[in-house]
Amino acid sequence: MYDFRDPTDNTTSSTPLLAEALSIDGEYIENQVTGYRTLSVSGRESLEYDVTDQDRPLGIDGMEYYGKRQPSRTITVEFFLQADTAADFMVRYRALKSFCKGDNRELRFADEPNAHYVGTLVSMDEPDSGMLSVVGTMEFYCADPHLIADEITEVTAVLENGVLTAHVNNEGSAVVYPVYRINHISENGYLGIVHSDGVFEMGNREEVDAVPYTRSEQLLSGFSQFAQYTGANPQNALISLNGSLTLNNGWLNASNTGSGAYWHAGCYRATLPADSNGEVGAKNFYCWWKTQFAAGLMGQTGFQQVLLSDENDQFIGGFGIIKSDAVGNAANVIAWDPQHGEFKNMPLSPSAYDENPFMDRGYEDILKQGSMLRFYYNGNYYTTNVPSIENKKVTHIYIVIGQWASSAKYMTINRIGRFSVIKNNVEKLKDIPNRYPDESEIVIDTESDSITVNGLPRNDEIVDGSSFGILPVGETDIEFYTSSWCETSPEVTVEYRKRWI
Repeated sequence: MYDFRDPTDNTTSSTPLLAEALSIDGEYIENQVTGYRTLSVSGRESLEYDVTDQDRPLGIDGMEYYGKRQPSRTITVEFFLQADTAADFMVRYRALKSFCKGDNRELRFADEPNAHYVGTLVSMDEPDSGMLSVVGTMEFYCADPHLIADEITEVTAVLENGVLTAHVNNEGSAVVYPVYRINHISENGYLGIVHSDGVFEMGNREEVDAVPYTRSEQLLSGFSQFAQYTGANPQNALISLNGSLTLNNGWLNASNTGSGAYWHAGCYRATLPADSNGEVGAKNFYCWWKTQFAAGLMGQTGFQQVLLSDENDQFIGGFGIIKSDAVGNAANVIAWDPQHGEFKNMPLSPSAYDENPFMDRGYEDILKQGSMLRFYYNGNYYTTNVPSIENKKVTHIYIVIGQWASSAKYMTINRIGRFSVIKNNVEKLKDIPNRYPDESEIVIDTESDSITVNGLPRNDEIVDGSSFGILPVGETDIEFYTSSWCETSPEVTVEYRKRWI
């Protein structure tokens, strides 16, 4: 039972919130809309099932039961809203509609502040013209009928009788959608996840690690084998490499962007070390890094490149971001190859907001497989075929970070970090034995049915017949399997949010 509150009392700043007060995405309506008060809520505790059945043959009582499921949930909020004038009342009513609108909002109630529903406003009572106060209702449609915990529960897998096992106890009253995080300590080519409600496989169970000539080898990790370079830029000789780069907290930044009438920059250059066969250079090559590129002010300029060349410094391919717009905020993401020049040129608005993929994500990679080059950008892969590079070996890697001409306004963020290089010695990507090298991370999200490896989408790795299995209520043992030749088991955590019917 709740204490009585006079709905005409408009002192929201000093009056405690009712137990059923509603917050949307973490903000109580009472604190956002003057004159508003939640009165009551219904639909939170309702329990209803849709039953699937069929008539039994004539003469047999009852029905043939096949199963049941919970449909969507509707949460109804009764509220009070008042103002001193009719004009103010309509302003507040519109403010209420504006605050509550939008899809899939997190709905929390004061008596359950650590869990939420995901709902969408679908109706709100219309007030009569000239009203100064109203008691009305609004309805939120919840496609998922369950109450979801804000806190993420984590369980770490441990070795038991030679099998990596996680013991999960789902203490909620509904199934949960786990997220698996697998961090590799040694190379691996296969991952299996088995529990009572499903089997999941990715990679290739048959891949072997018999001889070093058939495996992928990590040749570079980080920047320890890079050095300052002031020679020619293999992609564009007009770019002056007369500046310098500095490594700070794992990020390469331009400490001096140099000078010139065109692009000018600092540069780090590395020569690939020999592989286990003593061979320098890679026909089949893969590199991955993280990049950040953002403007805090309009008119800031700058650029960055990751470039590949052969033993004679002939250009093979590269990826870059350039912004020469000294007035606005227009930039371009470019993939280069020696046959087409700009193979892909895509516009970018490098703002300091989430729509800029280089603000806080920025995972990028380049793959050379014979004559094929593949580039990743913002959720998509782009490939090009260049016959002239089929037998060329990537030998040198350039990291270029700099500025445009005489511009005095430099990018707020322009840096590259977490650089990794792998040499692939097989002709087809699917046959690469050690597709998951040490320090690589696999994330499997069963709610969105998605797989990422090192932050990049990899749903093509899933084995046919696998399922993104949910976890039932109660205790579940989850077993994890790797390639037989995987020397050290990966670190595995299971994450989930408890849910209630």
